[in-house]
Amino acid sequence: MKPVLRVHQWPDSSLFAGLVAFRAINALLVRTYFSPDEYWQALEVAHRTVFGYGYLTWEWHVALRSILHPALFAGLYRLLSVLGLDDGRLFIYAPRLLQSVFAAAADLYAYRFAYRLYENQVIANWTLLLSVLSWWNFFCSTRTLANSMEAALTIIALYYWPFTTASPPTTAAATSPSRENPQSELQDQRPVSAQHAPGCLRTSLAIASLTCIFRPTAAILWIFLGTSLLLGYLKKGDMSLFITTILNTVLIGGTAIVGSAVLDSTLFYSEWVWTPIHFLRVNILEGISLFYGSSPWHWYLSQGLPILFGIYLPLILHGSWNAWQTPTSGLNAHLKHQVLSLSLWMLIVYSSLQHKEWRFLYPMLYPLLPYAGDSLYRIWLLSNTTTNTSLHSSMPEQRQRGPSKPTMRMRITMVVLVLVNALMAWYTVWVHQRGVVDVMAWIRNQARQKDQIRSVGVLMPCHSTPWYSSVHLRNKAPLPMWFVTCNPPLGDVAPATYKDESDIFYEDPVAFMTERVQEQRHDRGSKDSHLILFEDLLRSHSEFLLWLEMQGYQEV
Repeated sequence: MKPVLRVHQWPDSSLFAGLVAFRAINALLVRTYFSPDEYWQALEVAHRTVFGYGYLTWEWHVALRSILHPALFAGLYRLLSVLGLDDGRLFIYAPRLLQSVFAAAADLYAYRFAYRLYENQVIANWTLLLSVLSWWNFFCSTRTLANSMEAALTIIALYYWPFTTASPPTTAAATSPSRENPQSELQDQRPVSAQHAPGCLRTSLAIASLTCIFRPTAAILWIFLGTSLLLGYLKKGDMSLFITTILNTVLIGGTAIVGSAVLDSTLFYSEWVWTPIHFLRVNILEGISLFYGSSPWHWYLSQGLPILFGIYLPLILHGSWNAWQTPTSGLNAHLKHQVLSLSLWMLIVYSSLQHKEWRFLYPMLYPLLPYAGDSLYRIWLLSNTTTNTSLHSSMPEQRQRGPSKPTMRMRITMVVLVLVNALMAWYTVWVHQRGVVDVMAWIRNQARQKDQIRSVGVLMPCHSTPWYSSVHLRNKAPLPMWFVTCNPPLGDVAPATYKDESDIFYEDPVAFMTERVQEQRHDRGSKDSHLILFEDLLRSHSEFLLWLEMQGYQEV
């Protein structure tokens, strides 16, 4: 009797519960600062919506963003306020705990998507492990960034997307091992999550529409997939599905766009606005995003992908090469090719945009993890082969022998993966840029307990710290705070000659603060009780240290 190679499968409910617990712990361990948008474009807006105070950046004054993403956290803040829990650490960590649910869903659907790509339980398991171990996921997935939500919703929508060129595994090649399909030896059982056909267009379109509302640039991905889908139907001559797809897209996408515009206009802006149009016009056509930095075309290749994928990059490249080499008649080969083409499309388009950030590529991570899972699977097979023959020729023997204990090669691979990811995760969530978060926690605690803080000035590059969402005081008046702004040149202002407040401050900190103190004494009779600044400012402007001492300030 032929032995069956057994692999572990989890019920979806148990797996999701475990992932939520893991990501909740992940959320509680994040103590560092990454991108200002985590606070200033989400939590700060939600705080202002619920409690009536909080800073709105320039984007909200020109209607660049939809209120729907901050509304998630506004609802949470409202609930905490009603329950009397809007004080202390729970108020600070609650938004990330909410985001951890979406992060767990992303892990789950990366696992499901891997099975859909490869019809292989072991590859799906490896993909899940890689998602959980990923230092970038540990660093970013539970943060309240729109990019984190975009990445989670993207992999969910991709799982349900009807890739028309993907062939169902009904041929012998799909159920028996072959040289073209070495992974097929482990298809004896399918997980519960893969027993249904996941190609549900309406579900995918609904989630994709929501993603584009949160992040208008997400349309880059869905334009490619939608065009490919329609061209596939035309190639097959299936006009019924072609027309149905267009109607569904117009109906669901149009409903989402109009619905979000109505909510934005009535609940927040008090005038009719189309935030995605404003976002694309200001950031792309007018190039305002370049005010915050530009990078060369190769930046994502030289920095973005190595940072995002980390030690997984060689595995992803290896798995992608294997998938691309698979004949198009092989198991789900078209599907694998299309996902790779989609990733290449996103890389090209994002590289053509001058303003670049690591987090913009985050939606690419989850769809490419299965290729790393396939690479690990092949390493696992090779490490369990006792002969010196090729991978494919050794596999029949491996099936007859059944699984063996992990060899030294596989152990070393796993130790390296775990250690590298663990060290990077620890440093980025616990050490790097932690001070700017800790100082606001100190301000909050001092204001709550001792009432020794009258007002605070932040003399740093703009948005270097969290704001009122981290200095919320229950049953107390908001603490007066201000910071050096960096609003871009809008309207008819000439960018070449424009200077924002940060430029003026760093040119002459003494003159800037002398004028500020005079205004404060005139308006409220006293200067700030506390100033927050980086030590480098005192090194580069020694005269400013003397000015601070003359004003009676001392380090605490």
